[in-house]
Amino acid sequence: LRLGIAYHHLGQNDAALQAFDTEERLGVVRGSAAALAELQRQRQLALDARQQAAGGAGPRMADVLRQSVAEARGLAQQRKLDEAMNALGRGLAVAPEDREAGELMATLRSQVLTRDRAKEAAAAAERDLQAARAHLEGGRPEQAASLLRQVLAAGPNAEASRLLASAQETIAAATAAGTRTARIAEALAAARRFAAGGKAPEALAQLELVLALDPQHAEASALRTRLAAAQGEAQQHARLDDQLALAQGHLAARRFEEALSAANLVLAVDHGQPQALDLVRRAYGEISRRLLSDPAAGNIPPAIRFADLRREEGGTLAERVREAQLRLNGIAIDRSPVTIAVRGPAGRSVPATTSSQQVGDYYVTEFQVQSPLPAGPTMFRVVATDRGGLSSTSEYAVIYQRPWFRWPPLQALALIVPGTGLAGLLLWRNRRRHRRLRRRFNPYIAGGPVFAEELFFGREALLQRILQTIHTNSLLLHGERRIGKTSILHQLRRRLERMEDREYQFYPVYVDLQGTPEEKFFATLADQIFETLAPVVGDAGRSPAVTRAGYSHHDLVRELHDLLRALQERSVKRIKLVLLIDEVDELNHYDPRVNQKLRSLFMKRFAESLVAVVAGVRIRKEWEKETSPWYNFFEEVEVDAIAAASARELVLRPIRGVFRVEAGVAERITAISAGRPYLIQRHCLALVNRLHDEGRRTLTLADVEALAARGRGGEG
Repeated sequence: LRLGIAYHHLGQNDAALQAFDTEERLGVVRGSAAALAELQRQRQLALDARQQAAGGAGPRMADVLRQSVAEARGLAQQRKLDEAMNALGRGLAVAPEDREAGELMATLRSQVLTRDRAKEAAAAAERDLQAARAHLEGGRPEQAASLLRQVLAAGPNAEASRLLASAQETIAAATAAGTRTARIAEALAAARRFAAGGKAPEALAQLELVLALDPQHAEASALRTRLAAAQGEAQQHARLDDQLALAQGHLAARRFEEALSAANLVLAVDHGQPQALDLVRRAYGEISRRLLSDPAAGNIPPAIRFADLRREEGGTLAERVREAQLRLNGIAIDRSPVTIAVRGPAGRSVPATTSSQQVGDYYVTEFQVQSPLPAGPTMFRVVATDRGGLSSTSEYAVIYQRPWFRWPPLQALALIVPGTGLAGLLLWRNRRRHRRLRRRFNPYIAGGPVFAEELFFGREALLQRILQTIHTNSLLLHGERRIGKTSILHQLRRRLERMEDREYQFYPVYVDLQGTPEEKFFATLADQIFETLAPVVGDAGRSPAVTRAGYSHHDLVRELHDLLRALQERSVKRIKLVLLIDEVDELNHYDPRVNQKLRSLFMKRFAESLVAVVAGVRIRKEWEKETSPWYNFFEEVEVDAIAAASARELVLRPIRGVFRVEAGVAERITAISAGRPYLIQRHCLALVNRLHDEGRRTLTLADVEALAARGRGGEG
């Protein structure tokens, strides 16, 4: 909701409306009537602003459209078809419903498709001829004949005809007359087996042997026609997948005209291809925004916005609360990250928790303030200062109306009445504490991932970001070893399993690649997917004929297709298979073609039902190279140390009620651990064991320093 408000104030109303729709879909906002009302109010403001902007941009839109159509026609006459499509894309971006521009784009698509197909056919014919010659020289006439028929299917070719006749003569001459019938039956049976196993090239080679011995064989001719058609369709799909990947790469690199051209070539073949249509829509939006927006202004002071719950009563604008603790949320918008300073009751400084993220050319800095409230009115003063030294100030008034039952004399009386019950509760807690001490109670974990939610601290904002992104994008979690990436993946799996989404049913699968050899990669991936989802679909989608030793990328594609179909049949919502892939650094050691084949999974027709969250250490440096198949594929999320407040809770909360902790201990452990959860848990595990060994119940600063000194001595 706050992000949507920020987008609206930046003038990006389409993005604001998308953020509001996302928040409403997640459903959290429905838990607060005030927040839901604010969302509806802000949505209407964004709709009004978008309509007003569209009215003011009318003359500029007409100029852009007229210029782009004229430029496109001129380039088309010079046979510069790609440049013509790029030019026309600018006009369609601002006026996508214009009939003249739409018809011209359809013509250009057709012309480019015809040109590219002719080039591709000529190149393919030359490749197949060279391969056929090599097969003939190597004594493989059946494979040569299969390739030569592909060349002739594209058009007349004298050399291909001559070589095909030679190959057929060689095949016929190699088979004795008395064994011809048996050889035909054997080759036909082999062709059927290869075809059933999805091995079209091998099946076609066997059929060439049959047709060389019996040119009029009806079954062989029919089977060859079907296989050739299926192979052509598969090649067509592969070309479309490559074109979609090219378009996505251009869009990620902000080459919007090139992305538009690549997506249009897909639409020339498949008019309703959903990924291409989405790419066109996004490219149009970016081009339109660039063409119609005003030039950026110079540096301006930050803009501060609150998650505002104030109401005006009697000329006073204030939020009225009945709790003595206030949580104030807001954002500051500027062209750089900002620092936030807050003063609250009696003008005292109040600490603020902040986090910044870049939104286009701006930075949105979220801040949160928690403060106790005295009875009556309190003014909070928020000052935001950017890197250029410019600052702005905004005030937020709160009125705490203390309920009658919190009147101090009544609270004192309330403490006396339940005294007996409190004494019993303390006695029960004391007994439970002694039982835990006898069995050397130690809740901390050092070495393995954190599965228990009550021991998982400091990652809530990161998890929420992933859960809001995973509907449409894959993510890469990167950070140093033992920073908590594996724990995040396991917590994410739990959240997704119980997540109630209005549109999607999520099926998370955790995959650990540590120690997985390259030749077993796709089999390992498939086994972990089907093992996790067996309670849902049983053996649906599994191919018993495929051995795990020979399991390939093609086997995984086929089984995934069947699995996703089986999942969709069991759900009224759209499904999303979420691969949570840990130790993805293993891919750095594989043949690059394995990475390319894995990436192609996310380019298939079922890709809209597939998304990944991968975690690694050095993977970011490898994948940032433009030669990597993963370049610009993932949204990157850095996993860093947790905030000081969360680190303090990780130290104190697990042993609360069992051990006493001296003041300053949590802060010292946080400092020497640099906020890294693994180190915090390891230190706390050792400290609690020390207390058990010495029969003590109070953790002191001296204990922490003794452990730190021992660690330094061990390092020395």
